[in-house]
Amino acid sequence: MDLQTTSTATDPAVRLADLRASAKGWHGVQLAVLGFIGLCGVLQGASPSDPHWLQVLAGVLVLASLVLACTATVLVATAAWPVSEGPVSEGTGDASGQVPDEVHRTARRLRSGIGLTFVAVVVLAVAATSSWWPTSADAASSPSVEVSTNQGSACGELRDGGPGAVTIATADGDVTVPLPQLVSLRPVSGC
Repeated sequence: MDLQTTSTATDPAVRLADLRASAKGWHGVQLAVLGFIGLCGVLQGASPSDPHWLQVLAGVLVLASLVLACTATVLVATAAWPVSEGPVSEGTGDASGQVPDEVHRTARRLRSGIGLTFVAVVVLAVAATSSWWPTSADAASSPSVEVSTNQGSACGELRDGGPGAVTIATADGDVTVPLPQLVSLRPVSGC
């Protein structure tokens, strides 16, 4: 191994340039993650049968994911393209240690930004699981209907009545109406 190659690998200015190049690559990945979070936030549609608290929680998690991803993007962008730094010397830095300190700060920003990017994706995945909320037995049951005959009406869930009849499960029990006596049958949201 060449002595010059070894000193170049440990040179803080070279390490800083390598960190910034890595940060520029990660910045592209983060922009893709931001776009994905934005798309998921737009497409996130809560089912009306989901509990209100779950809909609110999913919305808050999507927004939290967006904030985390934006923060991560800023951290990585400042590691890739610092805005408040003077020129970097080619040596190991001056007596104050400017270059080694900048290497440490840049590495910390890059690690923090990458970590927050993964956390943002996990938070978004948790928000997306709200769409798999199980429906209650009432939501999965038969639709409610109102049946009218010449003698009155009944409201309940539609059941299999067999040939030539309609059966409705009411609060008072099953009511079977022969089709010739049926005046109207209409769906209702509830009884």
